[in-house]
Amino acid sequence: MSDLYILPRVSSANNPLRLGVLISGSGSGLEALLQHQESNDCSHETVVVISDQSAVKGLDRAAKHGVVGICVPLKPRSDFQVGPDGARTRRLAHEQAVAEVLDEYRVEMVVCSGYMRILTADFLTPRLGRVVNIHPSPWGDDGALYPGAHGVRDTLAARATTAGASVHFVSAGVDDGPLIASETTAIQLGEDEDSLGERVRVEIEHHLYPAVIDAIAEGRVVADTGRFRIN
Repeated sequence: MSDLYILPRVSSANNPLRLGVLISGSGSGLEALLQHQESNDCSHETVVVISDQSAVKGLDRAAKHGVVGICVPLKPRSDFQVGPDGARTRRLAHEQAVAEVLDEYRVEMVVCSGYMRILTADFLTPRLGRVVNIHPSPWGDDGALYPGAHGVRDTLAARATTAGASVHFVSAGVDDGPLIASETTAIQLGEDEDSLGERVRVEIEHHLYPAVIDAIAEGRVVADTGRFRIN
C-alpha cells in the first residue's frame, strides 16, 4: 500500500516545501506550526491557510503571522439537486475550489489541522503522500483506535488507560491512512473530554505534528511494511 504514496521533494531552508494548511476552527495546531517555523531554520513554510468556515480564529492567527488566509465555504445546498448525487456534486465542487487555491499558491503538501471535512478520493488520489493529518487517538493495526470527530470523547468512553495523537498520510477513509508517528499519554484520574483534549493538544500534538512535517520535508520519512517511519 505504501508504494501508492508519493512523498514530496526533499527540501531545505533555502528552498522550503510549500505548505497549505486546511482548518475549520480556532487553529491552535496552526499556531504551533507557525511558531515552530518562525523559531527554527525549517525546510518548509506555510504559504496559505484555507478554512471552510468564515470568521474563525484560525484565520486571525494566520493573519497575525503574515500568512494569507482564505475562506472557501461550501456552496448552499439549494444550488444542487436533492439527494446523494447532489450532495456528492456539492462536495466535489468545494474540493475543486480548494484545489484551485492550492494550485494558485503552488502548494506542495497539504496539512490538515483541525479540518472537519472528509476528503474524497477525487481530491486525494493525485495527492497521496502529500496530504497529512493529525488525529487525537492512539493508532491500531487498521487505523486510529478511535476515529472520527470525537477521538478524545471516544477514548474516555472506551475506558482506555491511555490517550494519544497520531500523524498519518490521509486516505479516502476516516483516520485510517498509513501511520507516520504516534505518541501516547496515561489518562489521569478525573480527566474529562475538555481537560484531556487540551493536554493531548499541548503535550503531544503541538510538538509532534511540526516534528513530523520537518521529517517529511527533510526526506527522513520512509516506507516500512505498509506504514511509514522516521529515520
